[in-house]
Amino acid sequence: MPFIASGDCRLNVLVEGPEDGLPVILSHHLGGNIACFDAQMPALAHRRVVRFDTRGHGASDAPEGSYSVETLGQDVLAILDALGMERADYVGVSQGGMTGMWLAANHPGRIRRLVLANSTPFIPNKPVWDELAAKARAEGMAGIARSTIESWLSDGFRAGHKDAVERLVAAMAGMAPVGYAGNTSVLRDVDLRAALASISAPTLVIGGAEDGPRGASVPVMTQGVQNGRSVILPNAAHLGYVENPAAFNDALLAHLDAPASAADQPPQ
Repeated sequence: MPFIASGDCRLNVLVEGPEDGLPVILSHHLGGNIACFDAQMPALAHRRVVRFDTRGHGASDAPEGSYSVETLGQDVLAILDALGMERADYVGVSQGGMTGMWLAANHPGRIRRLVLANSTPFIPNKPVWDELAAKARAEGMAGIARSTIESWLSDGFRAGHKDAVERLVAAMAGMAPVGYAGNTSVLRDVDLRAALASISAPTLVIGGAEDGPRGASVPVMTQGVQNGRSVILPNAAHLGYVENPAAFNDALLAHLDAPASAADQPPQ
């Protein structure tokens, strides 16, 4: 796996698929890593797929200090530039979706089509992120990983896929506390509500039928962007790409592989 530099951080990047395939960037949830998209790879075999560990995650570096959604967006731009990709489709889950919104709003020429899965432009409960960052630094990641991941999964998935649950917990538990703390700053500070109206890329918003109050962001994003539509996945809470990959992939391909339209053209 090549490492690509973005400012003070080396990003772990994996590029797969035919060189002439239409490029697509996959960006995982907080506490995830490249492997979280394994179930999407067969469906995207015809694409040039770029997966990466967000800074602070997996094999990417975890610089000290607070990160911002702009920082994460600049990381994606560094990856695109290093790979010689002028434009790409973008699929972001949860925190990864926040990065996608920032990119589509601030660099519309770089994003062709956008998928925002279980994401939100704004989180009102800000103190919790500082509390979690302090807990990670003081106690490590094990307890945070267990409680967070289990709260993000549907009851049925937790009961029937214990090995997969443990892999998700292990991925978050393996984060450096400094990297986790840097990423919690993104969730604390992000506010992309005003940016939604400037997003012209055709946008698919994916929610989970069992995602509870977090699902309230689905209509906000769908109606807030210029060309949005939404799909709600059954048998899924906050990590639908892992919980119900068949339905997720069907929705993904229907959006990414739909015939070209005027909205796909880069802004002039």
